[in-house]
Amino acid sequence: MITIVAHRGWSGAAPENTMAAFKLALTEPDIAIIELDVHLSKDGVPVVIHDHTLDRTTSGTGRVKDCTLEDLRELDAGSWFAPEFSEERIPTLEEVLQLAKGRCMLHVELKTMGNVYEGIEEKVINLIHRHGVKDQVVLSSFDHHSMKRANEIDPSIKAGLIFLGNPTLLIDQLHYTGATSVSMHYYFVTHELVNEMKELEIDLGVWTVDDSDTLASIVEQYPDIRITTNYPDRLLRIARQGSVRF
Repeated sequence: MITIVAHRGWSGAAPENTMAAFKLALTEPDIAIIELDVHLSKDGVPVVIHDHTLDRTTSGTGRVKDCTLEDLRELDAGSWFAPEFSEERIPTLEEVLQLAKGRCMLHVELKTMGNVYEGIEEKVINLIHRHGVKDQVVLSSFDHHSMKRANEIDPSIKAGLIFLGNPTLLIDQLHYTGATSVSMHYYFVTHELVNEMKELEIDLGVWTVDDSDTLASIVEQYPDIRITTNYPDRLLRIARQGSVRF
């Protein structure tokens, strides 16, 4: 069964990590998961943006961590994508949790590294509990120590490890961190890995696949995998033409 993940919302059709992209993804019932990225503002509020800096996707400059929430709220987070999105702002994680509650799973990637956002795990977990969505959320990060901390704070909230390359001692890493989910670049996925993760009941996914031919190849080879894409419409079309189950 293919699981479709809308990367940073439906970011092929709306500016990434904005309410517009999340609302669009929620209009398609066969999108199972929305992925988003979280940093902390200067005053400690979890905010949704991918980069550590503001320059690429907003009208601002500098680092996210150096701006208060009030500062961030003044920035245009949509015009870079298209003029009609000029009213989009950087959302807070709380706003996204409220929007998606009862509607869609969320993969929340913590964009921390080292101690750049000390306490981010506890702040995010507190929000998850406040809004009663712990069964809807999987936390994830390239910083695997962050996932270990998250699991120690609350092991009832699922944690996932993200990899760029081909990890060694993967099972040991999962046990050490308490993670039950793995996300990696599709280059490194093999049938052996898929079968091993399935036996261990570890959720396995690939990121970020946008090319239609590559999407079709993955669907054909690995019909039971989680696929993250900026263009859910392309994956939906391929899956429906092939009568793939969602």
